[in-house]
Amino acid sequence: MGYFQTPLLGFGGASILACLFFCILFPIFLNRWRQLSSSTKSGSNGSSHNGYAFLGDEKPRSQRLEAKRRQRMDSFKDMYHKLQNLEDFPDILPEARQMLESLLEKGLRMARYKPLSTNILDIKEFDAVKLQKFMLDRQTVVGHEFEAYVRRREEGGPPELFQSLEEACKFLQNSAPWNYTDGAWLARVHQITTPFSLRSVTKDAWQIFSEELGDGDLEKNHIWLYRDLLQSVGVNLPDGHTKDFIHPRHGMEDEAIWRYAIGQLLVSTFPNDFLPEILGFNLHYEQPAIGVLKANKELPEFGISPYYYALHISIDNADSGHCAMALGNIVHFMEIVRETGMMDSKSAWKRVQAGYCLGQSLDEKETVDDYEDRLVEFLHRKASIAQKIHCTSRARIGKKSLSSWFDPDEGCDTGDDSWKDEFLVALADSKPWVHRGDSGKSALMRELSWKGRMFGAFTHDEVELMRTWIDTLPSKDSGRQELAYWDLVGGFTSVEKAFHPPRRDVAVTHPVFSVTAEWTPSLRSKFVPQPPSQISRLEMDDLMVLWFVHSALLENTISSPHQTMNPLVSHCLQILRAEKGYKPEGTGIACMDEQLRPSHSPDLVSIGLDIFRRHSSTLGEAPTCLGDVLGSPHDDDLGDAARFAHKLLGWAQRPAKNMVFLLGLARAFVDLEVWVAGSDTLLGGREREALRLMIERKLVGLEKCLDELKEDEDRRREFVAGYEIGRAEIEKLFG
Repeated sequence: MGYFQTPLLGFGGASILACLFFCILFPIFLNRWRQLSSSTKSGSNGSSHNGYAFLGDEKPRSQRLEAKRRQRMDSFKDMYHKLQNLEDFPDILPEARQMLESLLEKGLRMARYKPLSTNILDIKEFDAVKLQKFMLDRQTVVGHEFEAYVRRREEGGPPELFQSLEEACKFLQNSAPWNYTDGAWLARVHQITTPFSLRSVTKDAWQIFSEELGDGDLEKNHIWLYRDLLQSVGVNLPDGHTKDFIHPRHGMEDEAIWRYAIGQLLVSTFPNDFLPEILGFNLHYEQPAIGVLKANKELPEFGISPYYYALHISIDNADSGHCAMALGNIVHFMEIVRETGMMDSKSAWKRVQAGYCLGQSLDEKETVDDYEDRLVEFLHRKASIAQKIHCTSRARIGKKSLSSWFDPDEGCDTGDDSWKDEFLVALADSKPWVHRGDSGKSALMRELSWKGRMFGAFTHDEVELMRTWIDTLPSKDSGRQELAYWDLVGGFTSVEKAFHPPRRDVAVTHPVFSVTAEWTPSLRSKFVPQPPSQISRLEMDDLMVLWFVHSALLENTISSPHQTMNPLVSHCLQILRAEKGYKPEGTGIACMDEQLRPSHSPDLVSIGLDIFRRHSSTLGEAPTCLGDVLGSPHDDDLGDAARFAHKLLGWAQRPAKNMVFLLGLARAFVDLEVWVAGSDTLLGGREREALRLMIERKLVGLEKCLDELKEDEDRRREFVAGYEIGRAEIEKLFG
């Protein structure tokens, strides 16, 4: 019988459906709409949708909406602060993952409301040519929008982003939360936990992040530029990673801005679990945006430099810039997926699309709720008809009869409208009339279509909105809300290697926060390098463990973009660029040059893999990830080198606490690199020369770091402690 029970007292199914809509749904939605306040999400300046004026006391509804908005924004702000200080709040990780999955699911639902002709979901299976055409079409649309905007301005139209200097300054201030996390979505890709087969993809993605940070040139750092822009108009905000930054007194109270900012941070936090989504998100973010083009034109009209926005227009170009790089990353990723079978190709593409849709949904003021409000609106316009129709049907929705749902004595007209959400949930579960996620099976849609009893009562757009609402209702088959996103994309698959038993430790995934060993500053503050390392008893297994792990020492120092706005971290970035095999920094920016004209510039990981290949008889098969090299920290037979390696990884995950100590450790491992580069048995000539050039760049960077510390004796003691501990362990293992 489903939710509609017999006997029907002579009413046919279609009559019941008509009764449901005209006698029950319309009055419900009319009552609901009358209570909507002027502060609903899509209204502006206190006005309601399309200028309609409604009767009734709006204050209770307005207060509830504002309370929910404030609760969401406070949640975003709290997460914003904690993710940028993750080592102080490791317990936030489960909540962060759940929030990310929820945003991804909502992004996919939002995308279903968009025309397929302009929707990435229209590309059912991955096709590089179709994806490129989609991006070109999107750029054309933005170009036409901007041309129309320019014509309006030339014809005397006013600025459209802001009307005064005060509004322009407020616009810039409100945009700070997301611009202070510029590039954050790529901050943790291409780390030592990245599967080695994917490092060619993540290297190109991480290059974009490096360029967002100016490749270590502080004056080119995009966040530095934005802070400078704010200060030029008299806006002085606290540092973006501090608790003070999220305080309401700074006036940054736009929920949409905080939602976008937190989306950028969340998607970066689990790089191996969400790599396809990160690549899709990056594709959306690097494409041209009409708002950026308008800001570039309007800011000078109020005497404000537009350079920050002009830079993004240039650097994100689709020929040689970040947009082209983002597209190439996806094509390369999908090729590897197909070649290796590490993921189901269809699921991988759906997840790339989901990442793109996440960026798209965060970039808009509208939410799914706004589309549902439009549904309410057109139901309201027809309500006057329904008020003259009477129904005595005993049909039921959920556990209540139709008449009970709308009975004032049962609480529907008391000012507390929480029952309405319950009603909509019940309606969504009212098979056969509504099949969650499948309008084609829903009897309701058949009655609204041609030859249905209600055909013509709704316009085409209204029917399509109803259809989309049904199609975007999440499935209840799993019984678990946290699985809703994975149901939409075909299930979860991590790019991490599947270990048996499963491993979720610092050697195979990120982030993982385990208890780390303590260290104390040295008694000496003056750094004196020791003589070159003398390796007398080489254990190849131990060498490989430390070789791969030591590349992780500085990786997390740049994981919070706003914290890169100081010279010390900028020097760390340049050291990382050398370790990861990027060309030396020039006066310009590389963009596609790294991919189009690659030179022999291996990173530390590829050098380690070359050692494996040359010594396969001793070392065995080359590893596919760090977990193959480094055993679990819980293994009883873990050797001394592996135990020290786990300490290194633990220290590296707390860069705020251990920054200078990690630099000292990195300097100790340069001594080991010098020995490897000088050995004619470990590496071939090209790799040895590449390693020597890398060492030279690293030593320059480390000297710059020491120069930054020359006035801080306490921190120099931390550097010396790292160097002494690192050298002592190396000597103990190989001396």
